[in-house]
Amino acid sequence: MEEMILIGTLLFMSLTYLLIGYGINRKNARYLLAGYNTMSVAEREEFDIESYLKFFKPFFKKLSLFPPLTCAVSSIFFSGDSLVLVWTFLQLVPFIFFFKKNKKFQ
Repeated sequence: MEEMILIGTLLFMSLTYLLIGYGINRKNARYLLAGYNTMSVAEREEFDIESYLKFFKPFFKKLSLFPPLTCAVSSIFFSGDSLVLVWTFLQLVPFIFFFKKNKKFQ
């Protein structure tokens, strides 16, 4: 049962990241992108959304591979609750990179 939950979580996260990577575009960004959706019209016109999406979309497409890969590698070294704990913390690593790279667009 626990393995099914882990596999379901991996699939859900990967599909969510993949849908974000393919689903966000210039037309719907003003509704879906946090920060961009709260900008005034003037601020949106100044913001280079095309460059941002060139960074954002590939990041999330690649990120969709991260949960299953980190689970596979972690399962070599850990099992049970330790595996879940290590895997959970590993999921934070790409977002640290994302937030650092994201600052250049502000």
